[in-house]
Amino acid sequence: MIIRNWMRKDPVTIHSDMLASEALGVFESCGQPFIPVVDDGRLRGILARRDLREAASCVTAAESIHELNYFNTRLKVKDLMVRKPETLSVNDTVETALAKGRKFGRSFFPILDGDQLTGTVSYLDIFDSLYQILGEEDLASLSLECGQQGGERMAAEVVRAVDETGGTLYSLFRLKDPETGVRRLIVRFRSADPEAVVAAIREKGYQIIERVATQ
Repeated sequence: MIIRNWMRKDPVTIHSDMLASEALGVFESCGQPFIPVVDDGRLRGILARRDLREAASCVTAAESIHELNYFNTRLKVKDLMVRKPETLSVNDTVETALAKGRKFGRSFFPILDGDQLTGTVSYLDIFDSLYQILGEEDLASLSLECGQQGGERMAAEVVRAVDETGGTLYSLFRLKDPETGVRRLIVRFRSADPEAVVAAIREKGYQIIERVATQ
């Protein structure tokens, strides 16, 4: 899945010389946890709503008219933003976004087309894409043990089993347990006779280790 097809296009941006007090209003309007900072069409950094609110809270707690005045009239976005943030290319995959997020502990990435900001992607967007991959909530789901190989032959036979029993396959993907290393093949399907699908898969010699019935 290419990131350009899942990103938020034409994102809200702010410039680095904007006052922090003004940026608060932008956050309230767009409802986003992060906003890219762009000057003259180039990405300069990102600002987190959390960091901005913490700065505002510190000023309020200090109860100092001087600090309040500084926050309202002098503190700027560039004083709080994360400079040179990790980014993704429009040609990267969603899988790359997940791997990079895990590696760097990031939940938000600006998306660049060359050196131009063209979109953003956050963990909420990734969750949405995963939800669409999994399919509708009322689908039946099976988790099969793949063994160490978990090759294409197994996937092909499972697809055939669903089709031959009159079912409709919605998604098929492999997962690896990060602790045990056990590979699983996840099957999401709809069928008037899910028991027939289960029986057909077992007849092919595959072990079903988890099953979620149609709701």
